[in-house]
Parts: sequence; structure tokens; C-alpha cells
Amino acid sequence: MQKTLKTLCIVGGGTAGWMAATLLSSALRGSHIHITVVESADIASIGVGESTVPSMMDFLQTSQINLKEFIQATSASFKLGIRFDDWLTTGESYFHPFGRVGKDVNGFDFYQAWLKSKADGHTSRWVDHSPSAIMAENERFMLRPTYSQNGQSQEPSENWVLYSYAHALHLDAVQVARYLRELCFKRGVTRIEATVNNVVIDEQNFIQSLELDNGSTVKSDFFIDCTGFKGLLIEEALQVGYQDWSEYLPCNRAVTVQTENVSNPVPYTIATARDTGWTWKIPLQHRTGNGYVFSSQFCSDQQAMETLLNSVTGKLINEPKIIPFVTGKRQKIWHNNCLALGLAGGFLEPLESTAIHLVYKTLVHFIKHFPDRDFDPCNEQIFNQKIDTDYTEIRDFIILHYCTAGRDDTDFWRWCQTMPVPESLKEKIHLFRQRGQIEHSPEQFFSSDSWCSILEGMQIRPQKYHPLLDAFDSQSLANTLSNNVQAIQDTVLKMPNHHDYIQAHCPATHQKANSKAKS
Repeated sequence: MQKTLKTLCIVGGGTAGWMAATLLSSALRGSHIHITVVESADIASIGVGESTVPSMMDFLQTSQINLKEFIQATSASFKLGIRFDDWLTTGESYFHPFGRVGKDVNGFDFYQAWLKSKADGHTSRWVDHSPSAIMAENERFMLRPTYSQNGQSQEPSENWVLYSYAHALHLDAVQVARYLRELCFKRGVTRIEATVNNVVIDEQNFIQSLELDNGSTVKSDFFIDCTGFKGLLIEEALQVGYQDWSEYLPCNRAVTVQTENVSNPVPYTIATARDTGWTWKIPLQHRTGNGYVFSSQFCSDQQAMETLLNSVTGKLINEPKIIPFVTGKRQKIWHNNCLALGLAGGFLEPLESTAIHLVYKTLVHFIKHFPDRDFDPCNEQIFNQKIDTDYTEIRDFIILHYCTAGRDDTDFWRWCQTMPVPESLKEKIHLFRQRGQIEHSPEQFFSSDSWCSILEGMQIRPQKYHPLLDAFDSQSLANTLSNNVQAIQDTVLKMPNHHDYIQAHCPATHQKANSKAKS
């Protein structure tokens, strides 16, 4: 007999909590599973998750959210990738673009064809073959033809450039939580404004109920922990333990501040290497988010704050905030009748803006492995194995930026020159150096194009290209690459300016009021 869940309780609001309520209210529609969110009025969102990756667009589409309405409500701008300044050496920049770079040639990975053409004297840059990178350089933007403005799919254009790029969003995390909360109200989600005083555990180590500070008790078949770093349910109550990855990622603190815009927002995040870490700059429609991720082993909070404040432009909107963190993840993201989400599940520093992606990916896995009241431990185990793989892949990709950085001008960067590197990453880098190959599987988030973009940006070039490419006619290959570069340039320069596109199609609903808001 089917023992379907009847109730699901999300503890904690913020971006993670309301994303969970939004996606689950859509996925569980018609199932008669009731969703409740217990949210404290006193705890505000940390609000650092302002930069996203293209899976954010999948979340919006899967959740049946109107893209234009969402952008206007969250003061969002578009994001085509990340510009990395000063990571190789001071004054040098490179770009990590979203979407495809180039087109495969006769079944061979484009990177191999590009390596062959470089060996033959072709002068095009790697990013010249990325529509997203050229759009970013020229501050151009338009939605991909596969998305209409109401979020409905359309047939792709015959121009390959227009369906080779991808984009994400820069957004206001506080406004996102507010928008999703209002949407969930309309979908029948119940919100209880209260703080959890006690978590009641039964004899099988399952969560039985929550005792709240308003005197009430909430019982549920399943609980989702969105209580931030402390992990009120998954850690304080169930004590699953934490995998600390500080040995690989030395940064353990961040200082953040918001500033008024002094220019139109650009369609990319800027990550600038500093003496003991890196700073971010995230331009929204109504303000700019800024932060400095640093290592307390090499820098004090005061020094970090001074570095950040000296790097920002525009009037400060709020007071700088220090956020300590421990890089890593829970030993189990799902344990018995509890799922940890967002910061409660783990934290990988925001270098590649993957926090919101991990929330979405965790929910996608959870829906696929959605339990009944028998709580099959094998189902839980397979889910946790998938999440472990996701976290490890992203961890290794972030480590890649540090261990390949060319800087050695401070103690921090000299440490990075000889830092410990996981075996999984060592093997990947070795194969790339030898043959220019990146082992990749469809379930992985970062494509081989992404890996090549970072490694090329750090000027790590393979010793050889694929030997069978010597069968290609060099002139024919060079002509193909030149024609593709020209096609990208021609297409991009016909696109509107990023700022003009936003103003014409999706300006922030409360832009003037929000410019003075404090989060």
C-alpha cells in the first residue's frame, strides 16, 4: 500500500526556503501534500547570493514563473559570465563565459580544433569563439530565441550564434525571497511566523515535531532545514556531522557592502584577485553588490574591510558586514526525514556563484527521489551519493582557480602555489596538460568549455592536441574558425545595449524606491 507523505515543513525562509516552497508547490500540485514554512521575523537573509548561473533560468521555467515579472520584481540584471581580473598577474583579465564556445568540428571537441589552428598560426582568442564573451565585451544583450519574454519556449533561430550563448541573472536576494513568498501564498503554502525552540526526535532518530516560541507545535512527515550555517535540524538535532574542506579552500570569511550605481550595470560579474583573496562586484538595476572573500590566516577583518571599501565606487547603502564560514558540506544532506538545503547543507565560496544552483539541483534530485513514509534507506543513499558528486565537482572547479593562479606576490598567493589539491582534480589537470582533454559526463554542471576557459585564462596550454586532427586541412580549418568569429561579431553588434534592453523590456518595478533601500 502506498504511504504517500501528507505534510512537508520547511524551516527557515530566505532564498533557499522560498525556492524550496516554490519548486515543490509546483512539482507537488495535485498531490494533496501540504507545505508549511516556519520563518522567524528576526532573521534576515544573508543576501550574498546575488549572482547566479544559467540553471536559475531552469528554476524559473520549472516553477512556472514569468521571467519578465521576476526580473522587474527583483531588480535583476543579466549575466553572461564572470570576468576575472588580476588572477594571472596584476593587470591581466580573462573571461569565463556561459554557453558554448565554438562548434565541434567533424565530431572533434572544438577546443582540440582550436589548439590545432593555434599550432598552425591562427591568431583568434579562445573567447572570440564564445557569443557570451563577445556580448559581454560589447555590453550587448538579448534573450535567447529559445525563450520568449513570457518564458515560453520557441523554435531556435537558424543563426547558430543565437542559440550558443547562455545567461543567468544578478538579483537582489531579499527581493527574491519576498517575491517567492508572495507567489507561494497564492499557491496555498502556509507560513508560520515563529522561532523553533525545540526539535523533538523520536526513538528512530526521525524528527517528530517542532516546538515553537509562540506556544504551538508543528508535526510533519518530512522537514527541510533552511536555517543557515547552524543547521538547526540536520546538525544541532540530528548531528550528521560536517566535512570540512578548509585544507583545500583557505578563505573562511567575507565582508560585504552595497553601493549606489555610478554607471549602467554590465552583463557580467567581476571577480578581482586581492592580496589575501578576491573581491566581487555584482551590478543590479538599482545598486551594486560588493564583497571580499578572504583568509583570516593572512588578513584581519579590519584590513579586509579597508581593502573592500577602497575598491568600491559609489555611495555606501549599508554598513559592511563580516560573514564567517567554513567551506564544506554536511556528511549527509538527506538524513531520515530531513533534507538540508542552502547554507544548512554546505557552503562553497561564491567564486563561481553556485549557491543558488546547489539549492535548485538538490531540490531536483529530491523530487526525483521523493520519499514515501517508508523512507527507503537505499533511496536516501543514492540521493546523497549524487549530491556528494555535485558538491565535489564544484569544489574542485573552485580550487582550480587558486591552484593555477599565476600570482606569487603575497603570502596568500604563495601558499596557493603549493596548496594541497584533491586527487580527482590532479588527474583532470594532468590529462589536460598532456592532451587538452577534459573528462566530462552529462550530469556534471561545469562543461569542458568552462574548464578550458579557466585554464586558458591562466595561460595553461596543453602540450599536444588530438593526433587525428593532423588529418584536417589547415587552411580549411582556419577559414572555418575565421568565419565563425566573424559570424559572432556580426550577430552580437546587431544586439541592443544591455542597459537599453533592460529599460525597454524589464525595468525594475520599484527602481527609484529601491535605490535608497537597506537590506
